[in-house]
Amino acid sequence: MGFHSTASLPYPAPHAAVSVAAVQAGDVAAAVCTLDGNLSVWPNVGTSSGLLQARISQEVTCMVSIILPSQIFIIICGTADGRLYRVDCVAQAHAAQNQALCVIPLQQAKTSLMGSLTNFWESRVASVAKNAIHALQVILYEKSLKILALTNASLECWQMAMPPGSTAQLLWSHPVLSIMQKQAQATAQLSLCSLSAVSMKGSRHNVAVLASAPGGTLALQLLSMSQTSKPEELSTHILDVTKAESTAESATEERAKWRCCCGQKLQVLIWKESGSAYRWTVETGLVRQVLDETVLSATVAANAKSPHWLILTSSKVVQVAMDQVQPAHSVAVTAQPPAASRRPAVSQALSHLTGSSQAKPSGTPQAVPQDEVFQLLQTAVYTPAQDPARQPSIQQLARMVPRLQEPPGAANIIAVFSARVIDVLPKQWGRALAADYLQQLCDKEDFHQTFLNTLEEIDVIRVLDPDALRVLFESAEKLEAVSAVREYENEQREDGQMERMTLLQDVIFDAGRLCAAPVSAPVEQRSEQEIFYSCPSTSAEAFFGAVSVQLAGLETSAYADTASTQLEQALEVAQAVQNVLNKTHARHQELIQAYQRDMFRVSTDTPWWSAGLTVRTALQALADTLARLAQLLQGGDPAHFEKSIKWLLTMTETVLVSFTQAMDSCQAAATLQALNQDYEQARHKYLQLLLDIAQSLGEEGGGTLLVQRVEELADAHRAYAQLFEVCQLQGDDFKPHSIMMRHRATTSGNHLDLEQSAVAYVFDRLFTDGEHERLLSFPDHFKQDLTQWLQKRLASVGSNRTRATSLRRLTWLHELRRKDYAAASRTLADVTNNNEGDSATVHRAACIAKLTKLAAVKGPILMPSQEDVDYVNHAHTKIIMLQVQEALGMGSEVVHPLSHLLTACLSDETPPSQVCYVFLLLGHLRPIDRQQAYRKEFQEAWLKLAAATDWKLVAQHSQQLSDDQISSFLRQTDLCNAAQTCYHSQDCNVREVFPPEGVMGFVVDQAAAGLDAAAKQLMQGAFARGVHGLYVQPLQDEANMGSPTNMQAD
Repeated sequence: MGFHSTASLPYPAPHAAVSVAAVQAGDVAAAVCTLDGNLSVWPNVGTSSGLLQARISQEVTCMVSIILPSQIFIIICGTADGRLYRVDCVAQAHAAQNQALCVIPLQQAKTSLMGSLTNFWESRVASVAKNAIHALQVILYEKSLKILALTNASLECWQMAMPPGSTAQLLWSHPVLSIMQKQAQATAQLSLCSLSAVSMKGSRHNVAVLASAPGGTLALQLLSMSQTSKPEELSTHILDVTKAESTAESATEERAKWRCCCGQKLQVLIWKESGSAYRWTVETGLVRQVLDETVLSATVAANAKSPHWLILTSSKVVQVAMDQVQPAHSVAVTAQPPAASRRPAVSQALSHLTGSSQAKPSGTPQAVPQDEVFQLLQTAVYTPAQDPARQPSIQQLARMVPRLQEPPGAANIIAVFSARVIDVLPKQWGRALAADYLQQLCDKEDFHQTFLNTLEEIDVIRVLDPDALRVLFESAEKLEAVSAVREYENEQREDGQMERMTLLQDVIFDAGRLCAAPVSAPVEQRSEQEIFYSCPSTSAEAFFGAVSVQLAGLETSAYADTASTQLEQALEVAQAVQNVLNKTHARHQELIQAYQRDMFRVSTDTPWWSAGLTVRTALQALADTLARLAQLLQGGDPAHFEKSIKWLLTMTETVLVSFTQAMDSCQAAATLQALNQDYEQARHKYLQLLLDIAQSLGEEGGGTLLVQRVEELADAHRAYAQLFEVCQLQGDDFKPHSIMMRHRATTSGNHLDLEQSAVAYVFDRLFTDGEHERLLSFPDHFKQDLTQWLQKRLASVGSNRTRATSLRRLTWLHELRRKDYAAASRTLADVTNNNEGDSATVHRAACIAKLTKLAAVKGPILMPSQEDVDYVNHAHTKIIMLQVQEALGMGSEVVHPLSHLLTACLSDETPPSQVCYVFLLLGHLRPIDRQQAYRKEFQEAWLKLAAATDWKLVAQHSQQLSDDQISSFLRQTDLCNAAQTCYHSQDCNVREVFPPEGVMGFVVDQAAAGLDAAAKQLMQGAFARGVHGLYVQPLQDEANMGSPTNMQAD
């Protein structure tokens, strides 16, 4: 046994009431109260400070404590005259916040649990218990505290509302002393001395009551209780401790009281106030535990990784792991005498199913003989808890636990027995009355729950594999489902609505036929109805399958006279189905509360049966039928039509909830993907159908109310398409904003992925509908969402240039509105680089790109970075290219690349005045080294310009002209104008790569070949006047680009 001391504490005399409670973080809070009412509280045992004290002016006999989730440490004290007192303080590290303790007497509530927490009640309070209180336990539920009080003769349960008030209400009183005295058949009078409770699963608790008798004999009774019911007796045991207690100890400590603490797996820690301590289980009996100090109190550390006790001794807190305690000195245990069996009929029926002729599942090795296990389980389940014949079966099953996990899956012995418990066919059943079906189903529910409790008692559930666990829990739900069918059928029969055959009865008979084949027990001479109610393991799902079959043939059935008749029959089936699902869901929640750890271990390869394909298909068949009948009844009887719409709404919600439950209960990726697709299709189908009906009804016909109901469903299931349609119908342009805000995060508060949110749907819808201005006008808190959406859509646009152009335009407009000029300049650069749109669009984008880049420049505008300069130059080049394209008359539908523009400039049809556009195009290439790649085009342009003038003819006429006339004439030649454009335009920077001296040499060598000296001199003069001559007038407007002498970019 491993001990761990967590603190050393100064305690008063050992004969005092002591209580200890564990905090989630592992700290410990403790309280000690002397018999005369001096109370000391340590909110955190691990700290040296924080001792609080109070005074209770009564003789204190017992005390219990609990730490609430809000870190409030509550102490309940019981007194010799039957009163209860409550003391509160802050636990754990918040102990410094505590002020003086306030002692609050608890008054008995008559009609209300309301009370004051702050005032000290000085008036005399009514007695809570009927006599002295010997032991206390407190159980925390969600909305209340239950106080178990052990008095002289009974166990009482008092309830106190949360947050704790000053009143308590008696729920029940259990005569535990008389029952223990009778079952123990003790000759000496027992005295109740101790009480303990431990949470088992969910809202169920095991309770241990300890009584002592003179001579060293103890009686231990184990009870099971839930939040709403009285305790159920599990077993009573007589413990003889005289063999472990020495005579001297017994004599000196005769007056010391026995105490107990109930742990997990029906383990009980029993100790005497003088120091003797024992551990008791069904398997080991009473085992002496050697402790070096007196035990004052103990509690179960519920939040620890492994179950253990926290034991408060006279000087420290000791942690004892339950699984580490080994048997030391075994003490004989005598069980209570046998009692008459209370379930003989079912025991005989089960014997028929588990006889020697029962075959074992093939293909899987059996760890233990199936017949043996079945016989032990039969005894454990169908024998009353008080019967001593049950305990040997429990003990033998407990020893088999490691082997009961084989074989795995549905073939597991425990899983097979679970199905057989709910499918048992008693011989005495025969053709029983309808009420007997329901009674038998109720008995099966009781037996199956006892079966689950037995598995928990022997701790076998923890070793079962996920598939076997699923069979256990689904069996419990299927039994509940079939019982719900019978309950509804009986209710209808009592109302006189099933005196004739109905569609629901056809469904039941059809389901009976569907499950007759798989039934292994004899079914001869039994009706389909009897088989249906006898075999829930197969008939539960068969019921839903039969619903689908019967609804498919409703239009051609005997109930197809009128739409109203069909509606009446369909509604009866719908009500039965809804009742089944409600009861099944309630049972599912009970199982989760009771077996939370194991329920979350079940197999998740496929959806849970109650949300499986068969169930979903039946629900959709009902919704389809109601939709068809609603359309037929529209314009007819208003009552029938209204009823059809009401139930169509109900079934639509049920269908959608079924899909969500299916997805929640399944983790297989492929299955989840298929489920989600089907869910989306069903959601759109039924909600859109309801919206269409609402539109056809109009406001006066109730359409507005129907739209509101559809909106609620769409909102609950994130049906963004229908929510958007509702906004359109209501003409509210701002309502989508609130929808987007509601559905931008999950229910747990985590931010949704954009594709799963309403934000993405609304953006997509507005973009598809062409409402781009509305898309850009959302409030500021959606700006980041729009940025993310635009980025995702641009990344996935593919080769759709039209869509890409629209998205890019929206992007830079959005970035400009956000004043993110750097991002806008990058987006506009993409537009110009990719030539997205016509020439006018690209030209506008290039112009705006220059402005945005200048606006985005960091630092002084006159000192831009090289990156900024290059960007602006690139945008300016694109502008020049587009101007040249327009001047050449190449159209505006397509933005042509540089190579196409150069080819057009050098074509034979191009006039010389436009050939010089080559210099503008090349002059804007950056970096400048790129101009070298176009040397051939550059030289070809000069040759064409030189050849545009007849220099021989000019030379002949020049002899008759003055020098001024010759100079004026040369300045008007194309060669001179081209030289002026090439070397004097601020938008044409070619001088570095193509210096004028080199160009002159090339022109003289190539173009002037064959000319006489006078003609060559005139050509050189025209070129020189262009290079070194007059100022070139800048371009004022794009329309003035007809002559090379005035080309100047804006």
